[in-house]
Amino acid sequence: MIDYTYIQTQTLDEALMQLFSLVTLLRSEDGCPWDREQDNKSIATSLLDETYEYLDAVLSNNKEEQKEEIGDVALNVMMLLEMHQEHEDFSIVDAINDVCKKLIRRHPHVFSTAKAEDSTQVLDLWNKIKVEVEGKSATEDDFFSRVPTSLPPMEMANEIQKKIRKVGFDWPDKQGVIDKVCEELDEVIEADTAIDRDQDEVEMEVGDLLFAVVNLARYLKVSPSVALHRSNMKMKRRFNALSTLCKERGITLDSAHLEEMDAIWDEVKEGEK
Repeated sequence: MIDYTYIQTQTLDEALMQLFSLVTLLRSEDGCPWDREQDNKSIATSLLDETYEYLDAVLSNNKEEQKEEIGDVALNVMMLLEMHQEHEDFSIVDAINDVCKKLIRRHPHVFSTAKAEDSTQVLDLWNKIKVEVEGKSATEDDFFSRVPTSLPPMEMANEIQKKIRKVGFDWPDKQGVIDKVCEELDEVIEADTAIDRDQDEVEMEVGDLLFAVVNLARYLKVSPSVALHRSNMKMKRRFNALSTLCKERGITLDSAHLEEMDAIWDEVKEGEK
């Protein structure tokens, strides 16, 4: 047992240090077996999960849940910092100092005399600093070497497209992207309906269609992941409402009652307007 007394802190410094102290105690020999078993990979995965839970709270505009979930995000960050401190991988103070120095270095339009009138100019400035000052350029044989290989496919597609845009290889306007989406959809249909239908070819064409849709999202200044996440949540919400109404009306959820389910689906959609 660890003798610990919680203190209601009043400042950010005190609050962050208390959280870090608690994480250190949980990871200690007398702490929690589950917390001690965690590693960088498991906590990084948890950090992603908690970030999406925070996003849910943001999308629902629930301030109380946002407060809870941002705390969980901070907890996972502290856990990762503690792990690196335990293994003496590097000084975590140095890691935080480095990001502070990077913020100042990459904002010469704020902390020095460089000029950037809008976000586009800011991004151009950042990219120039990354390459010319920090030496963060692609390897000679892989233009995309700076794109993390662990990214989920949708995020990777978005990053690949942004990298290509930086060197000017991009559609001149939005209509070209829309036409490309339509073209890729036609190719999916063509592959699927071919006399000598090849499942591998169908899969490739579906991938091309998804890549084109991600590109369209980028042109519309929409995060494809957030957009899909919102659609997933909408589908869950609507189908749960449909399920509840079917249960209330004695309608079984199966293909034999598709007509009734379609009618209730339209009713649920109408009720959301």
